[in-house]
Amino acid sequence: MPLNSSNDSDKPRNGNNKKHPFIKFKRRARYYYLKILRIDDPPERIARGAAIGVLMGVLPTFGLGALMAIGVAFVLRANKAAAVLGSFIVNPLTAPFFWTLSIVIGSLILGEDYSSILAKVKDEGFFAGAEWTYIVYMVGNIILSIIFTLASYYLVKWAVIRHRAKKELKRSGQTEY
Repeated sequence: MPLNSSNDSDKPRNGNNKKHPFIKFKRRARYYYLKILRIDDPPERIARGAAIGVLMGVLPTFGLGALMAIGVAFVLRANKAAAVLGSFIVNPLTAPFFWTLSIVIGSLILGEDYSSILAKVKDEGFFAGAEWTYIVYMVGNIILSIIFTLASYYLVKWAVIRHRAKKELKRSGQTEY
């Protein structure tokens, strides 16, 4: 049997399957990360924009997160491009994580059994018993939004400053950071 049969040609040789959802997500996340780092604006404005985007991405904005992020970024004089990029934190791959974590946090704060709420949502859909499920979800989501917004501000600011310092060292010919 030849070494390069037709069945083997579809398989990646180095174990790096670019079509795998996790690999695609990882590549897209790195792409957005690099786009944010390369924005030409003060680090504080970039970080403020990214944090606004993350806030609008995590809050339930029903698909209007990017538009709302641009509006809030305009009002708060933040970087609009970073706001749009930050709003992509919630996407089809990460949304179930944020929804579930919001319900778990809300349940813990309100003293509810999150497993029964998650089972009800899974079995009957989110709108079954929506009044209480929504309250539990929103309490958790607000906490989650605050945590992710603050974390994204400080992480993006730190990353932009670090990236620019490394770039300046490289430009000046020094090798260590």
